[in-house]
Amino acid sequence: MNQIYRKSPFWSLAGPLLGYLAIQFGIQLTAQLAIEMPYAVRAYAGLLSGSGDTVSSLQEFLESYMRALEPGFEAIARYQVEIVTLSALGTIILTGILFARDRKLEKKAGVILPERASLSKYWTVIVFGIAGCIAATCLMAMAQLAFYDERYQQTAQITYSAGFLVQMIGLGIVTPVAEELMFRGILYKRFRERQGFWYSALWSALLFSFMHSNTTQMVYTFLLGVLLSYLYEKFGSFRAPVVLHILLNTGSVVFTELGVFRYLAGSPVRMAGAVIAGAFLCSVMFVTIQKMPVRIETHQNTDDTGGMDIFS
Repeated sequence: MNQIYRKSPFWSLAGPLLGYLAIQFGIQLTAQLAIEMPYAVRAYAGLLSGSGDTVSSLQEFLESYMRALEPGFEAIARYQVEIVTLSALGTIILTGILFARDRKLEKKAGVILPERASLSKYWTVIVFGIAGCIAATCLMAMAQLAFYDERYQQTAQITYSAGFLVQMIGLGIVTPVAEELMFRGILYKRFRERQGFWYSALWSALLFSFMHSNTTQMVYTFLLGVLLSYLYEKFGSFRAPVVLHILLNTGSVVFTELGVFRYLAGSPVRMAGAVIAGAFLCSVMFVTIQKMPVRIETHQNTDDTGGMDIFS
């Protein structure tokens, strides 16, 4: 535990989370209104000019108006990935500032932190990310979780309808960084100031899973959240969970674009082989990471420039 005094431990956790949600909601609502407004104006003007002397009931008028707005709703769905990317960028401003302040507070308080693992150890995270992406996707398909989860199907359809570059930047890089800053960089670390690893990891992972709208993603992100917290603890660096999260997301985008999952889905044997091989590699990497020595040292680093590296 990293003992740092805070006037209100509850609001030190709830405040950033509420701010994160408010920024997301505000940006998404603004973007949706900006997309929908031209369609709404044209729909309203068209209904008024076409009504003539016929006076419809209010219900009929509203039904006609909503039908006229359908192109606007389709446009919002079409640009959903871009909207999500903008909202994630907005949250990075808040969480980046809080993250930097927390790390500065740790140094000022002389908190004892795990020594950071060398970059040469990150090959395990890279292999874990690639193998885990393939194994998890194939396993969900074999278990037909996605088939029975209608909201997951809708989310996947909207996600992969965006352009490849947009997916790579928005879903592959911006979103993972934004989520890691909030749920590992802020929430997990603040839980960890007063609680043990499992308490902190489980609660931060649970809050992380609640940010997703369907059962399939909630189960996946909860388990992933615990793993990401473990990597943060084991490597002693924010880099580790960020690298794994980015690899999982970009891997999903790239392998989908290349048709890898379509190829594997063409044969149950290939699907099973991918799951077994991926799970085996992930197990080997986890054991390797688990055996990494963890040494504790006091970071007394004083930076005359006052700069803060959020990836430290």
